[in-house]
Amino acid sequence: MKKTILALALAACAQGFAVQASAAVIDFESLASTADNSNVGTTYIEKGFQFDDVTVASNFGFATWGSANPFFSGSTALINNNDSGITRLTQVGGTAFNLNSIDLTVLYPGLTGDGNVAVTFTGTKLDHSTVTQTFTVNDGAPQTFTFAGFTNLASVTWSDNAMYHQFDNVNVAAVPEPETYAMLLAGLGLIGFMARRRAA
Repeated sequence: MKKTILALALAACAQGFAVQASAAVIDFESLASTADNSNVGTTYIEKGFQFDDVTVASNFGFATWGSANPFFSGSTALINNNDSGITRLTQVGGTAFNLNSIDLTVLYPGLTGDGNVAVTFTGTKLDHSTVTQTFTVNDGAPQTFTFAGFTNLASVTWSDNAMYHQFDNVNVAAVPEPETYAMLLAGLGLIGFMARRRAA
């Protein structure tokens, strides 16, 4: 009986830690191609997260540069193929998530006059409050930008000021549901109880 209780406690803790550590990097490598470029469509899903092109005026969807294209940044990245295109990121199922960092590159690396692209991100939290951050992307190699306060999000939207950009390596983490924390605490409590009974 004691072994069964201990096994259940350990399982509860393991599940809690597994969900808590569910960070992921979305790298779009499933779209890798040796072609010049590829159209992706208006929705793309990877690792349980969904990207939607929500541009109002026109909806050309997403695209990627293939490795044969001179503007390929060295890694497969997604492009919103609209002028001042708006991209929305959500977790499939609508649960909360954190946005930690993202890699950004100008659309045409190495092309004169294509630097200093301002990309503005707006996160909508579960309590309906918002957080905003703007990054300036310089021409050249991809740059990693880190977010501050983009936690407990329902969605994130972003756009640039009529200058296209590529985005890659989107670092996200699912936020554990309250029941997960309860399960984790219950498991730890059972382990502590069993340890005290053995010591007595």
